[in-house]
Amino acid sequence: MVSNKEVKEGKKFITKELMLGILKTGAILGLAVFAPNALQLFKNIGKKKPWSEYYPSSLERLTKRLYRRGFVEIKYKNGSPVVKISEKGKMEILEYDLDRMTIAKPKVWDGKWRIVMFDISEKYRKTRDVVRNKLQELGFYPFQESVFIYPYPCEKEIKYIREVLSVPHAIKWIRADRVENEQELRRIFNI
Repeated sequence: MVSNKEVKEGKKFITKELMLGILKTGAILGLAVFAPNALQLFKNIGKKKPWSEYYPSSLERLTKRLYRRGFVEIKYKNGSPVVKISEKGKMEILEYDLDRMTIAKPKVWDGKWRIVMFDISEKYRKTRDVVRNKLQELGFYPFQESVFIYPYPCEKEIKYIREVLSVPHAIKWIRADRVENEQELRRIFNI
């Protein structure tokens, strides 16, 4: 429960994505999560950046929930417990970032086509569908069943998708000067 004092101080609630994102940057939360006086410890930690703008009670509840789900782990440093993001938490934040991903379009097209191909077996149909849907959501045009085309730089984003979905060798990209049906593609992409 948020106290009246916390409300007067203009603090905010913290979300799972935000907390994991802060922890991903290397920030740590130093406290004794399950101690009887844990809320007091959260009030003290809540005075330190980057945690100072959030309700201590919100930090406490979320930390406990993330710990139970395996997104954070408790490590000991100089005998004091600290909260750090776990591998599972890192994957969770990567997936969250994937959901929010967009590709910046330059003002001037460089005349190159980006072709993305993937070969993901039927056994991993769900992953294949995620790749296909994400490419379409990002604005790629389906050139063939597992081949998509896009006119703007997107190599970083494709590498990120491969990493998040754990398919490092199943998705490949090509940068090409010319493609068949280029006029039709230029019309589709309005370039």
